Amino acid sequence: MEETSEKMLTYTSVYDKRTAANIRNEFSRLQGQCYLDHAGATLYSDIQIKNISDDLCNSLYGNPHSVGLAGGITHDNIEQIRHRILSHFHTSSEEYSIIFTSGATQSLKVIAETFRFTNNKNNEFQSTGNFIYMQDNHTSVLGMREVVSQKNVKVTCLSHKHAFQVLEQPVNSSNDNVASDNNSLFVYPAQCNFSGAKYPLKWIQNAHNNVLSSVTGQSNTKWYVLLDAAGFVPTNDLNLSIFKPDFVCISFYKMFGYPTGIGALIVKNSSAHVLEKVYYGGGTVNVSLSSEMFHVKRENLYQRFEDGTIPFLSIISLQYGLDIFSKISIKQISSHVFTLAKYLHHTLLRLHHGNGAPVVKIYSDNDYENPNLQGGIVTFNILRSNGEYVGYMEVAHMAALFKIHLRTGCFCNPGACQRHLSLKNEEILQNYDAGYVCGGTADIINGKPTGAVRISFGYMSVIEDVETLLQMITKCFLSKSEGNLCVSEVRKSNHIETKNQKYVIHDKDNTKEFEDKAWYSPFLYGAKYFTNTNNSRSNITLKRLFIYPIKSCGAFEITTSWTLNEKGLEYDREWMIMTSNGICLTQKQQTNLCLIKPFISKETQVMKLTYPGMPSIEVLLKNSEDYVNGTICQSRVCGQKVQGIDCGGDVSEWLSLAIGHPNLKLVRQISHEIKDKPKQGLQNPKLSFSSQAQYLLLNEESISWLCNRIVNAEDFNKDTVLHRFRGNIVLSGCKAFEELSWKLIRIGKTEFQVNGSCTRCQMICIDQTTGIKTVEPLRTLAEEFHGKLKFGIYLTRSATKEGILNIGDVVYFD
Repeated sequence: MEETSEKMLTYTSVYDKRTAANIRNEFSRLQGQCYLDHAGATLYSDIQIKNISDDLCNSLYGNPHSVGLAGGITHDNIEQIRHRILSHFHTSSEEYSIIFTSGATQSLKVIAETFRFTNNKNNEFQSTGNFIYMQDNHTSVLGMREVVSQKNVKVTCLSHKHAFQVLEQPVNSSNDNVASDNNSLFVYPAQCNFSGAKYPLKWIQNAHNNVLSSVTGQSNTKWYVLLDAAGFVPTNDLNLSIFKPDFVCISFYKMFGYPTGIGALIVKNSSAHVLEKVYYGGGTVNVSLSSEMFHVKRENLYQRFEDGTIPFLSIISLQYGLDIFSKISIKQISSHVFTLAKYLHHTLLRLHHGNGAPVVKIYSDNDYENPNLQGGIVTFNILRSNGEYVGYMEVAHMAALFKIHLRTGCFCNPGACQRHLSLKNEEILQNYDAGYVCGGTADIINGKPTGAVRISFGYMSVIEDVETLLQMITKCFLSKSEGNLCVSEVRKSNHIETKNQKYVIHDKDNTKEFEDKAWYSPFLYGAKYFTNTNNSRSNITLKRLFIYPIKSCGAFEITTSWTLNEKGLEYDREWMIMTSNGICLTQKQQTNLCLIKPFISKETQVMKLTYPGMPSIEVLLKNSEDYVNGTICQSRVCGQKVQGIDCGGDVSEWLSLAIGHPNLKLVRQISHEIKDKPKQGLQNPKLSFSSQAQYLLLNEESISWLCNRIVNAEDFNKDTVLHRFRGNIVLSGCKAFEELSWKLIRIGKTEFQVNGSCTRCQMICIDQTTGIKTVEPLRTLAEEFHGKLKFGIYLTRSATKEGILNIGDVVYFD
């Protein structure tokens, strides 16, 4: 791998110019987007959806169980599609059968529930077989073991290394004709969905030849193989005329994007007898008695297993996805995605910080030189110049700024994730206790990553996608300087004694004296500062006050005083913009929402809205009769159910024209409580349409500190930083980050409880004056705080009676 990094890196397109041009035309919606999550779900093409739509509009399809003409046409189409699928995998209905399922997961579940591990039909003193799976299998395979273990079956997990040791052994004969007391099942993936490593398909025959007897100690068992091909077949050729697994599971949306919710279990006909199905639904029996326990299942395999009416319109749609592989060969696609992955892998290996440290750690089992060993996936974590890991959530936030769509975490493959990240079982359980869950945001625990970043390519991926990703990594994470020392080195170099009450830290700017607090480490975020909070009173004052009447829209600055109600600042986040399908619209989807500027006049009781190039419009502050009798709308904000009243057609039309999004509604929160809302109190205060808390407090000096560390950002206006953080309360007179140590504060006569720091995302990169996204200040915030993207503190006011905040109020804290 080191030799590879010294070579001249070049990329040569696998597709000819005509093919590449056709693909670009079919995916015009990707313009400006960089989609790199094809292992999660690949994309459907324009012509694919058009052909499906035309077919459904011009055809009459009925239930395939019906005898009529429409049902007959449907049945014939489905049979033809079964033939096409088998043909794609180089086989026919004489050797294999297609059972349609909801996806690869259901296919695995079917095998777990129906595979007969014993040949003793009387179940007396039964001898059961074995269930063996690889550590690198998908979570859905791990779920199988829970089912089969209930059948008194021995379950064995093969590590990556052990699997190669066992299954690469020379074999002499097949066990096809060996008399067996029981049946055993081996499950493994054709391609690891974590790293993209391909596992030898010759293992199928080796398993059939009883090579796994060295693991089980049994020689009189008949071995069957279930191949998880869901991650393999979208970009690789599975030839069932050469490699003959007993069962194969696939998901079609991974192959060509649409339709979702449909997959297949491909069953070798000579192995079908080992599947014993108990439940039966409509269409799967020849006869049944309703009054007695009697039924006869259909002889045809797929008719026995496809309970009820299958999703026939989705199945008919499959033909237009399969058409893709008649235009571009699957072997060409395989070469294409491998070439992109190879170029990315080799380029990432060459990236180094200014001090010579690598920028990434790649998780792979090969050197990306052999397409028979590696698929179109590159999985890695990013490293800082001091060797610390960058959390995958930080990478995801940065990727969003570049419109890069990628996958982070463990990708539902805990075994491969654990192996590549070198995590012990004890560490995983400790991480769980510390807050890590699958799909969660706890990306770094005790300095080690809990997951990774996965880049996966599809047949429509282009080299520009790779360049966009590399640009993001280089711009956001590559340090051209020598880099900062890690925390432990900083402690040594600065001679910090944590037992002392005070200590000194020297940085490049100045020398500061800080007080040690046992409950709060100055290195919690990796920043070189701490605060002195000996005084309960200071010259800190309330300098600026903002409300955001419409959630995710522009701010209204208060210049004198403002009323506080039980939900926060009066009129703050009291309205939100809702799409036609009930989704709350935010700047994450529509950055130009920030250009909607509200102006509230308590004297005239109206809120005036402006937008560049549009005439203004007014919304009444008082609930008019139209509001009272208006349509109640429901949505969710951060998982909480919310209700509001539609503010009418005039403002709806105005918003739709301004934002360029059809059928928008302005919804005002209704005053009465929602039935399923948690009981109110300090832990569950009443909220408006805000996301986390009633108030967000910012420290002017903390913002100044951050701005001073943002360098070489030509597209970044430091004057906009305050507004990017969208705080309600802005204080002056504090030391930088002094607010992080507060538990309680009083502004004037009003008391607040501190509820912790505000976690930040890519929204702070939206210039609130233009709607344009920039990399800063998220990049610098993440770098200075070592991935802990927190800035500002949340406040809650427990009092139910109204209060007042005045500009210039003195601030007390504890």
